[in-house]
Amino acid sequence: MLPSKMQINKKLLPIKGHFFFFNAGTAPLVPYLSTYARQLGFSSATVGLIYTVLPIFGLIAKPLFGVIADRYKKQKVIFILFQILTIVGFWCIYAIPESRNLSVELDCDGGVTMLQSCYKDKASVDMCKVNSLSNLSSNASTYCQMNCDMTSPKMWQTVCEHWHIPQYCYSHTDNIKYTSSVSNVTVKEDNCAYIAANNVTLDGNIFSPSCRLGSGYVDVNEPCSLKCKNANLSAAIANQKPNMTCIDKNLNYKLCTNDTAEFTKLANETISTDCEASCDLDVNTPWRLMEICEWWKADTASYCQPKTAKNEQFPSNLSFTGVLLLSKTMAEHECVYMRLNHIEVPDGKGGVTIHYPNCVSQATYQLKSELFQSSCDIHCENTVVNELIEGAAESRQEGTKEYTSQFWLFFFLMIVSWVGQAVVVTFADAICFDLLGPKVSQYGKQRLWGSVGWGVFSLLTGVLIDLFSDGAYKDYTVAFVLMFVFMLGDVVVSCFLETDTTKMSMNILADVGTLLSSLPTFLFLMWTVAVGMCTGLIWQFLFWLLEDMSGLTCDGATYIKTLQGLVSAIQTFGGEIPFLFVSGYILKKVGHINMMSIVLLAFGVRFILYSLLSDPWWALPIELFQGITFGMFYPTMTSYANIVSLPGTETTVQGLVGAVFEGVGTSLGSFVGGRLYGTYGGWVTFRAFGIGALVCCALNSLAFYIIKDKLGEARVPSGYRYEHPNDMVYMLEDMTDGRS
Repeated sequence: MLPSKMQINKKLLPIKGHFFFFNAGTAPLVPYLSTYARQLGFSSATVGLIYTVLPIFGLIAKPLFGVIADRYKKQKVIFILFQILTIVGFWCIYAIPESRNLSVELDCDGGVTMLQSCYKDKASVDMCKVNSLSNLSSNASTYCQMNCDMTSPKMWQTVCEHWHIPQYCYSHTDNIKYTSSVSNVTVKEDNCAYIAANNVTLDGNIFSPSCRLGSGYVDVNEPCSLKCKNANLSAAIANQKPNMTCIDKNLNYKLCTNDTAEFTKLANETISTDCEASCDLDVNTPWRLMEICEWWKADTASYCQPKTAKNEQFPSNLSFTGVLLLSKTMAEHECVYMRLNHIEVPDGKGGVTIHYPNCVSQATYQLKSELFQSSCDIHCENTVVNELIEGAAESRQEGTKEYTSQFWLFFFLMIVSWVGQAVVVTFADAICFDLLGPKVSQYGKQRLWGSVGWGVFSLLTGVLIDLFSDGAYKDYTVAFVLMFVFMLGDVVVSCFLETDTTKMSMNILADVGTLLSSLPTFLFLMWTVAVGMCTGLIWQFLFWLLEDMSGLTCDGATYIKTLQGLVSAIQTFGGEIPFLFVSGYILKKVGHINMMSIVLLAFGVRFILYSLLSDPWWALPIELFQGITFGMFYPTMTSYANIVSLPGTETTVQGLVGAVFEGVGTSLGSFVGGRLYGTYGGWVTFRAFGIGALVCCALNSLAFYIIKDKLGEARVPSGYRYEHPNDMVYMLEDMTDGRS
């Protein structure tokens, strides 16, 4: 048998288990939801707006279901149902598809294709990421799935002629007519005559008929009818059709015949004449015309405009796998450029063909923007590449519409999960006080088990997220899995709660209204709002500030979730748990009113210290303030609310106070914090809130000092303690620090 002072109160074990499992289930997710929203692409103002509205639903839900529970005596049933609702809401958030805005522009630089991602300003470019790629080995590459906009037919011309993808090039062109100026004839040992062309006139424009043979090029070898002004040459050709071919990088007409005598005579003469050429083209081999247009640089000619089969439309996009050379990454002006080395296109037979995306430069074609302009959706295997591309899009999104279907779905599910949490937290406090009976001071010792669960699993989650993620983009799967497991455990543990329904007030609303008419209670609620605003900033934007600090160094992204987990662990084990354990003793010594001022003072100092940091690791010792700003605040708030509650209104009043804290306080803190963060940045925002907390601390102390003097005659003999809920003695004694 354990000594009497160490006996385990089995009646309190389930509520301890609830605090542990509930916080162990929410810790992997709740602290990271604001940064998860940031990763989904929502701005600080949008996240602030979300967390402004969410507490309002808590403001409605807490007292509403508190009244229902007090009226129908169904605390336990409602308690468990809302735990299940929380699980469903959180798990559905995980099912929201991510719509990362990854798109690039194609740009031509020196004949090679570059992917271009432009930022709002040069300062936005993450040079750490750019340098990390450019410093890789010369053969380092990554595969990217790309889908490029091809609504401009002229873009198909570049793809056909320079990328050598002929499927949609000239499939409806079976003949090309032009004027060819020829100069000389040669006869070779293969009994073939070669007629060299100096220039060609196509659609009224003169072009140089250069050509290329060798790897990657094909000989056009198309038959042509030639009608030349030179009578001897015309007679030698007669009705025969010489084939176009490439000799010494220049267009020639090749005619093989057994009788080369006429051509031999012409070879000894200087010929300068024009020939009208009509060359047949095979629609099944459009790359022949593609080579001609590219050789002659005749993109402006009508023959060289892309054509599809009759009555068919050009495809609106082109999908392929692009291979980027990472070492060729560079930043210039406001843009980041990455070289597209080659692409892989399905060949329709289960394999792929490799093409090199060469392009034309503006010096050659003044209409380059028309010939080579396309945006592409892209997703690469390399995380850093994805982050650079996404960062460019995010820097340009300021002021654009963010309220997409993804936003509304996320918002709705956040409301569901938030309402679930709000009701569970309020009911847990009411049930805990009901189980404690007159031992209100023992609340902190029950609640600290929640801090244990929170501290352990917020740290573990942060480490695991970093472990299973690559770069700054984080995979939150492990967070959702841990949430589901522990929240399910909470449901099981809560089924073993043995709680009696509190005595029901016959007129709940009237009793609560009487309570709100009290000036000290009103000041208590104002203090709750001020602390709620500070807490809202911590909940929603402390991790944002840490991420911004980590972004000041090139390796910050690799450890940020681990650091955030350490922050939560120190907040709980170094701050909350010790103070929750001794909160009853401290409140008896200091008093609720003095503790209210101390909490605001601690917030002010804490925020100002944050605003002075540049290294996120120095935030760790600051987290010890959590012992006062939450470890002492929460018992102060809940026990004070329980003290002033009239019989049968305990759950209702706890819901009301909790609703004021979150529905008004954290809501305002999230809204104001989000606006300030988006406009002035994190450091200025935390400094402004720190100064505001110190001002509220002074006002709170002054207000209660004035009330204490006015109520001096209401003091009661020393030692008279709270006996009945309708006695206001405890509250008055607190205001005079317990002195008679």
